[in-house]
Amino acid sequence: MITSRQKLILKAIIEAFVRDAQPVGSKTLTQMPYLKFSSATLRYDMAQLEELGYLEKTHTSSGRVPSEQGYRYYVEHLVTRNQDVVDSFPLIDEIFRKNKIAKEHAVEEAIHLLSELTNYTALAVGPSSNQNTIKKIDFIPLNEQEAVVLIVTDQGHVQHQNITIPDDMNINDLKDIIKTLDDLLKNRYIDEAIQILQQSFAKKEIASFVDYQTQLLNSFIHAFAKFAEENFYLSGVTNVFDQPEFHNVMHIKNFVEMLDRRELVKLIGDHEGLSIRFGSDFHLIPMENCTVISVPYRISDSEHGTIAVVGPTRMEYSKVIPLVEYIASNVGKLYKK
Repeated sequence: MITSRQKLILKAIIEAFVRDAQPVGSKTLTQMPYLKFSSATLRYDMAQLEELGYLEKTHTSSGRVPSEQGYRYYVEHLVTRNQDVVDSFPLIDEIFRKNKIAKEHAVEEAIHLLSELTNYTALAVGPSSNQNTIKKIDFIPLNEQEAVVLIVTDQGHVQHQNITIPDDMNINDLKDIIKTLDDLLKNRYIDEAIQILQQSFAKKEIASFVDYQTQLLNSFIHAFAKFAEENFYLSGVTNVFDQPEFHNVMHIKNFVEMLDRRELVKLIGDHEGLSIRFGSDFHLIPMENCTVISVPYRISDSEHGTIAVVGPTRMEYSKVIPLVEYIASNVGKLYKK
């Protein structure tokens, strides 16, 4: 249990260290107007906070820096949302106002803005379409050799797949095939459609129409697999490299590879509200000295996504938290329109 005075001191040390990336000593604290205590009192409380595990010394003569335990206590009990962040909200509002129809583009732009406003790495995991059902399969001829197949879900998502029409096949034959597939897969879930196409009876359904049915089915399976993938948006990967914590070249390499493999998607919190996770929560070397702040958004009982920011543990929490919360709330509203 820490005292009210120690809470003030811990808050002051963390926010000073976030700002300057320098260990904080009692002399620095005495210059803060809301810490009108003697140097001896401050040194005593800093020693107590260190003993309790909230602060660490980098070496014998240095000031203190926050430990991960100190950061945890700060975000759970002491952090306040920076009111100046509200000044950035109109920029976010404008993105969603001008992209009411192009939802995916709105999310992509919002994530890019989030990375610029925070100077950290921002990402969004969009709603998976696995639980969408197929509303219609149709096609548009481009010329005598090519056509685009359109797959529309009950949520209004559209996927397209280009196909080549063989010389010995006419448009009416293709129309019959698409009609058969439409009848076969209408009102089926996306992942269910993939299974149906992979089963032998689906091949028999269209085998009488065309010899290249295996290639055609594979193209459809590929199109449905795109639906099954989670939409993933990433911006500002190099932003974190400006931070002292990322000056190790091997650390940078591991971090970028982890993002490229999308391993972080599995680690960005749950669907129950604001989540703040620290390095020891991940058990991954690239995530040492890192924090992930994430907020979910919900479209329906079966569809949800997440907005997140990845940065050093020495993160500007009071600024990042309200920005992530505001963008997540707007993304949820966007999809519900």
